[in-house]
Amino acid sequence: MLFLVPPDRADTISGSATAGWQDWTVQNLKNNGKPFWDNKSLDSKNKKVDKKSNVGFYLTDETIPPTTALDDGPDDSLPYWGKPLKKSKKKTGGNADLNFYFDRTELADSAVLQLEASPNANIDEFGWYDIADPSVLHPIFGGSDSPITNATFSPSLEYGFYLKRDNDNETFYTQSELNPYKDTLHQHFVVFEESLTPSNDVYWIGIEDSTRLELKGKEGGLGDYNDMLIEIGVSSPAIVPEPSTIMLVLTGTLLLVGIRYRNRR
Repeated sequence: MLFLVPPDRADTISGSATAGWQDWTVQNLKNNGKPFWDNKSLDSKNKKVDKKSNVGFYLTDETIPPTTALDDGPDDSLPYWGKPLKKSKKKTGGNADLNFYFDRTELADSAVLQLEASPNANIDEFGWYDIADPSVLHPIFGGSDSPITNATFSPSLEYGFYLKRDNDNETFYTQSELNPYKDTLHQHFVVFEESLTPSNDVYWIGIEDSTRLELKGKEGGLGDYNDMLIEIGVSSPAIVPEPSTIMLVLTGTLLLVGIRYRNRR
């Protein structure tokens, strides 16, 4: 008996009309906000973090030294989700897509907490929410978790990710319009896509836990997006064959039974 199973793929992203996967190179890592996540790190008080260590440096192993958590991570410039590059004298970097969410394609997904470079790592909570009811939060990782921690989650058909700061109960969403007060114009998440094989992708999600107001006037711009780094992939739940596949198998089985019965006669 042969079961034909479609290949596993990462869930897909739904975002703004002009948003999509944007390319960049290691040469773009100039800490100048181009792309929007490429800013100087404000976590330099942590001796383990260099000022240059925004999420792009971590993903390309440009940190000094590379973190243990990312020894097996990507080492090339992965496309990121955002607005198209704007070529002008004033701005050449890609902008953030302020409102995006995910469409589930699998029964379950896997999550790996790869890195926490934020001094607030012990109070940050990461999880998912149903876009139809964002008031209900589903935690995946909490302040007590540390790299490397693995988890499996089964989200709704349309879902987003959130980061919650337990010290002030502020919650930030991939749909920034849901963010508190004046932070609706600040995207706290950047998503990178890594194609492991033609049929298997994973996402690397860099998160910024500071508000736009808290970052205003600082060299960090919109943030370094290294406060939490999550790897999202496809889990391996028990595979349930499609009805058409089951019928094909049953038909073949009945045919084999009939042939065997005829041979016996």
